Amino acid sequence: MAKNTFFIRALVTPGNTGTFVQSEIDLGSYTNLGSSKPEVLRIHNIRAAMTNNGGEIPEMTTNTADVSSWQLTTQSKSGLVLMTDDSFVAGGRGAFRNPDGSNNAPTQVMEEQVLPQDFERGYLIAVPSLFLGATAGTDFTEAVNYSIILECTTEPLAKAEAVSLAVSQQ
Repeated sequence: MAKNTFFIRALVTPGNTGTFVQSEIDLGSYTNLGSSKPEVLRIHNIRAAMTNNGGEIPEMTTNTADVSSWQLTTQSKSGLVLMTDDSFVAGGRGAFRNPDGSNNAPTQVMEEQVLPQDFERGYLIAVPSLFLGATAGTDFTEAVNYSIILECTTEPLAKAEAVSLAVSQQ
Protein backbone atom coordinates (compact mmCIF):
# COMPACT_ATOMS: atom_id res chain seq x y z
CA MET A 1 0.00 0.00 0.00
CA ALA A 2 1.34 3.43 -0.91
CA LYS A 3 2.11 5.84 1.90
CA ASN A 4 0.29 9.14 2.14
CA THR A 5 2.43 12.14 1.32
CA PHE A 6 2.75 15.19 3.53
CA PHE A 7 4.00 18.70 2.93
CA ILE A 8 6.85 20.76 4.38
CA ARG A 9 6.86 24.49 3.67
CA ALA A 10 9.73 26.95 3.92
CA LEU A 11 10.53 30.58 3.12
CA VAL A 12 13.71 32.58 2.64
CA THR A 13 13.86 36.32 1.92
CA PRO A 14 17.04 37.44 0.18
CA GLY A 15 15.52 40.90 -0.29
CA ASN A 16 17.08 42.81 -3.17
CA THR A 17 20.64 43.34 -1.96
CA GLY A 18 22.48 40.81 -4.12
CA THR A 19 23.62 38.93 -1.02
CA PHE A 20 23.06 35.26 -0.21
CA VAL A 21 20.60 34.46 2.60
CA GLN A 22 19.46 31.08 3.90
CA SER A 23 17.03 29.55 6.37
CA GLU A 24 17.15 26.15 8.07
CA ILE A 25 14.41 23.55 7.68
CA ASP A 26 14.34 21.23 10.70
CA LEU A 27 13.71 17.61 9.67
CA GLY A 28 14.12 16.18 13.18
CA SER A 29 10.62 14.74 13.25
CA TYR A 30 11.05 13.08 9.83
CA THR A 31 14.60 11.68 9.77
CA ASN A 32 15.97 9.49 12.55
CA LEU A 33 19.29 7.72 12.14
CA GLY A 34 19.92 7.16 15.86
CA SER A 35 17.26 4.51 16.45
CA SER A 36 17.32 0.79 15.75
CA LYS A 37 14.82 1.48 12.92
CA PRO A 38 16.21 4.48 11.01
CA GLU A 39 13.82 6.55 8.90
CA VAL A 40 14.71 8.86 6.05
CA LEU A 41 12.77 11.44 4.09
CA ARG A 42 11.94 11.09 0.40
CA ILE A 43 11.14 14.31 -1.44
CA HIS A 44 8.87 13.53 -4.38
CA ASN A 45 8.07 17.05 -5.59
CA ILE A 46 9.04 20.64 -4.96
CA ARG A 47 7.09 23.70 -5.99
CA ALA A 48 8.99 26.95 -5.73
CA ALA A 49 7.73 30.52 -6.04
CA MET A 50 9.55 33.83 -6.29
CA THR A 51 7.29 36.62 -4.97
CA ASN A 52 7.29 40.00 -3.28
CA ASN A 53 5.85 40.36 0.25
CA GLY A 54 2.32 40.47 -1.18
CA GLY A 55 2.65 37.23 -3.16
CA GLU A 56 3.01 38.99 -6.53
CA ILE A 57 5.93 39.02 -8.98
CA PRO A 58 8.59 41.44 -7.70
CA GLU A 59 8.98 44.63 -9.73
CA MET A 60 12.22 45.85 -11.28
CA THR A 61 13.48 49.31 -12.05
CA THR A 62 13.07 50.86 -15.49
CA ASN A 63 14.89 49.22 -18.41
CA THR A 64 17.05 46.90 -16.29
CA ALA A 65 18.05 43.26 -16.04
CA ASP A 66 19.14 41.19 -13.06
CA VAL A 67 19.33 37.64 -11.72
CA SER A 68 17.87 35.71 -8.82
CA SER A 69 18.58 32.15 -7.67
CA TRP A 70 17.58 29.67 -4.98
CA GLN A 71 18.92 26.34 -3.75
CA LEU A 72 18.05 23.57 -1.31
CA THR A 73 21.05 21.86 0.28
CA THR A 74 21.80 19.32 3.01
CA GLN A 75 24.48 21.58 4.53
CA SER A 76 24.62 25.22 5.53
CA LYS A 77 26.29 27.27 2.80
CA SER A 78 27.66 30.80 2.53
CA GLY A 79 26.68 31.15 -1.13
CA LEU A 80 25.26 29.38 -4.14
CA VAL A 81 26.85 26.03 -5.04
CA LEU A 82 27.12 24.03 -8.24
CA MET A 83 25.01 20.92 -8.79
CA THR A 84 28.22 18.90 -8.42
CA ASP A 85 28.32 19.79 -4.70
CA ASP A 86 27.29 16.68 -2.68
CA SER A 87 24.90 18.78 -0.57
CA PHE A 88 22.88 20.09 -3.55
CA VAL A 89 19.29 18.75 -3.60
CA ALA A 90 17.39 21.20 -5.81
CA GLY A 91 17.54 24.74 -7.10
CA GLY A 92 16.59 27.26 -9.69
CA ARG A 93 17.85 30.44 -11.26
CA GLY A 94 16.54 33.07 -13.53
CA ALA A 95 17.65 36.07 -15.55
CA PHE A 96 14.97 38.77 -15.55
CA ARG A 97 14.51 41.92 -17.65
CA ASN A 98 12.11 44.83 -17.46
CA PRO A 99 12.37 46.61 -20.83
CA ASP A 100 9.59 49.06 -19.92
CA GLY A 101 9.97 52.79 -19.34
CA SER A 102 8.57 52.44 -15.79
CA ASN A 103 8.95 50.14 -12.80
CA ASN A 104 7.16 46.85 -13.52
CA ALA A 105 7.43 43.12 -13.07
CA PRO A 106 9.88 41.64 -15.57
CA THR A 107 8.37 40.56 -18.88
CA GLN A 108 11.44 38.83 -20.28
CA VAL A 109 12.73 35.82 -18.34
CA MET A 110 15.14 32.92 -18.78
CA GLU A 111 14.77 30.34 -16.03
CA GLU A 112 15.81 26.80 -15.20
CA GLN A 113 15.24 24.47 -12.29
CA VAL A 114 16.46 21.08 -11.07
CA LEU A 115 13.84 19.39 -8.88
CA PRO A 116 13.37 15.95 -7.27
CA GLN A 117 10.52 15.13 -9.64
CA ASP A 118 13.07 15.27 -12.45
CA PHE A 119 14.40 11.96 -11.10
CA GLU A 120 12.69 8.57 -11.25
CA ARG A 121 11.90 8.19 -7.52
CA GLY A 122 12.48 11.62 -6.04
CA TYR A 123 15.35 12.47 -3.72
CA LEU A 124 16.22 10.59 -0.50
CA ILE A 125 17.33 12.69 2.50
CA ALA A 126 19.07 11.31 5.61
CA VAL A 127 20.20 14.50 7.38
CA PRO A 128 18.46 16.35 10.26
CA SER A 129 18.16 19.69 8.42
CA LEU A 130 17.85 21.16 4.96
CA PHE A 131 18.90 24.70 4.04
CA LEU A 132 16.95 26.95 1.69
CA GLY A 133 19.21 29.68 0.33
CA ALA A 134 18.65 32.44 -2.20
CA THR A 135 19.96 35.66 -3.69
CA ALA A 136 18.26 38.45 -5.64
CA GLY A 137 19.84 41.35 -7.48
CA THR A 138 19.65 45.05 -6.69
CA ASP A 139 17.56 45.97 -9.74
CA PHE A 140 14.45 44.56 -8.04
CA THR A 141 12.59 47.47 -6.43
CA GLU A 142 11.15 45.38 -3.60
CA ALA A 143 12.08 42.43 -1.42
CA VAL A 144 12.22 39.07 -3.17
CA ASN A 145 10.98 35.96 -1.33
CA TYR A 146 11.43 32.32 -2.25
CA SER A 147 8.89 29.92 -0.80
CA ILE A 148 8.84 26.18 -1.39
CA ILE A 149 6.48 23.31 -0.73
CA LEU A 150 8.07 19.86 -0.46
CA GLU A 151 5.84 16.82 -1.04
CA CYS A 152 7.39 14.03 1.03
CA THR A 153 7.09 10.58 2.55
CA THR A 154 9.22 8.85 5.18
CA GLU A 155 10.54 5.35 4.80
CA PRO A 156 12.63 2.89 6.78
CA LEU A 157 16.20 2.20 5.73
CA ALA A 158 18.76 -0.25 7.10
CA LYS A 159 21.07 1.45 9.60
CA ALA A 160 24.22 0.99 7.50
CA GLU A 161 22.48 2.36 4.39
CA ALA A 162 21.04 5.33 6.29
CA VAL A 163 24.41 6.28 7.78
CA SER A 164 26.12 5.86 4.41
CA LEU A 165 23.52 8.11 2.77
CA ALA A 166 23.87 10.75 5.50
CA VAL A 167 27.67 10.78 5.13
CA SER A 168 27.36 11.16 1.35
CA GLN A 169 25.15 14.25 1.82
CA GLN A 170 27.71 16.04 3.99
